Amino acid sequence: MMIPERPARLVSALNPLLAYILGGGLILLGLHAFIRPRQEYKRFGLPLEHAQPNGKTEKHSPLMFLKGTREVTYGLALVALQYQGNVGAVTSFVVVLALAGLADGFVVWLHGGQELKRKALGHWFAFVVLGSWAAWRAHQVWEDSDERKWPDGPYHIWSS
Repeated sequence: MMIPERPARLVSALNPLLAYILGGGLILLGLHAFIRPRQEYKRFGLPLEHAQPNGKTEKHSPLMFLKGTREVTYGLALVALQYQGNVGAVTSFVVVLALAGLADGFVVWLHGGQELKRKALGHWFAFVVLGSWAAWRAHQVWEDSDERKWPDGPYHIWSS
């Protein structure tokens, strides 16, 4: 049995499973905002914002549905880009997700109130983790490529 010159990496920043897990998680977070919008406010780190009362009951603000839509579309886009094997686009999109986490952290820090202010740390943690993963992906592609460019076509961890 011949050992390949460049063996496949079992733990790889480019492992498609990571993108699928992140995409699926984003879709679930988005669905949570639609199914349980009141609870999503606290999980996200913002105080419950009420819509105009309709006379009988108070309803939550529909802005949480915008957040849910954002999360679902981010998740679907990430899964679609990974499925197409577009390594560069997945990496760029992860950078966008990291920046969204950074911005979300500032929104929570400034508007979450003292009780929920600490939730900003979770958003900033996501920024660091996603940004680091994107940097690792970019570095790994750069190091693995003979031409020092993004590979053409699908890239898989088992390709040599």
